[in-house]
Amino acid sequence: MTSKTITAFFDKYEDASEAVRRLESAGVPQRDISLVASNEGDRYSSHAGRTFDGTNHHDDDVGDGAGTGATVGTLAGGGAGLLAGLGMLAIPGLGPVVAAGWLVSTLVGAGAGAAVGGVAGALIDAGVDENDAHAYAEGIRRGGALVTVRASEAEVDRIVDILDDEGTVDFDERETTWRSEGWTGAGATTAGTASAAPAGAASAAGLTDRTSAAARQTDEVIPVAEEELHVGKREVNRGRVRINARVVERPVQEQVTLREERVDVERRPVSGTTQAGAISGDPFQERTIEVEERGEEAVVSKEARVVEEVVVRKEADQRTETVSDTVRKTEVDVEDDRNVRGTGTTGLPGDRKL
Repeated sequence: MTSKTITAFFDKYEDASEAVRRLESAGVPQRDISLVASNEGDRYSSHAGRTFDGTNHHDDDVGDGAGTGATVGTLAGGGAGLLAGLGMLAIPGLGPVVAAGWLVSTLVGAGAGAAVGGVAGALIDAGVDENDAHAYAEGIRRGGALVTVRASEAEVDRIVDILDDEGTVDFDERETTWRSEGWTGAGATTAGTASAAPAGAASAAGLTDRTSAAARQTDEVIPVAEEELHVGKREVNRGRVRINARVVERPVQEQVTLREERVDVERRPVSGTTQAGAISGDPFQERTIEVEERGEEAVVSKEARVVEEVVVRKEADQRTETVSDTVRKTEVDVEDDRNVRGTGTTGLPGDRKL
């Protein structure tokens, strides 16, 4: 069965932990839920009951792709709920976090228990898009919390409905804001890795052209730059309308009048004039008389007829929206404090004085 990884981002640990409780109440197994939240300043340390380091290492077989370092039962808190297994962890490049669930086991090393991989790498291994994975890691670094759920294809809609509640962040909008502030997404991580190279080599490469230019000419150039505003469009999810058609049964009763026939056979002695009268015809003839009894029984038939229609229609409207922002440009002010010597004239020819 294909497994999907569903993610939901929250600004606060409290909102994320409430989402975890909703998932558990809905019957989602603890082994499929994970929570990672920033613990900068030890603000959530009081919620954690352990530290994921060498003292918490277990050699148990965790299965389910959980990795090494601690058992799923340890990380999820056993039967006491996922948050009972919440622990503290330091992730290089991300800082201190509190975490619980299956994602934690991929962040914990098999030896001393230190984090050997970033959140982005763990999410990518779980099937999350690379750009989204780096964005979630950036969100945690900025103080947020991430809830991830592994679910089958059939459970995706139900899990999304549970997570799509109060406290969930519109992550597309949040990511757009970060990019407007200069964050470059996955490229930021690449740049950070490149900066670990020897500083001398990078500096030399950066200054090569500048030194050559200075040797060739004495001009110093100040680039005058100006930003242009480009407004594009993208589709965003505004919600959904789900209509389910189901068949229900209800008991009905009707009354019908049925006719029944009954044949009675009566034998009686003759008397009076009938007995004394003459018999017409031969009384010793063989005769057979048949009388059939008939009756009615109820016959049920059903006819389906349409009494109402439910029409689902999607209409698209267009609107014009004014987007306000700021653009930058370089302005150059020239202050000339030189004392100019030599011959020359200023003003109009009629203003000259000899």
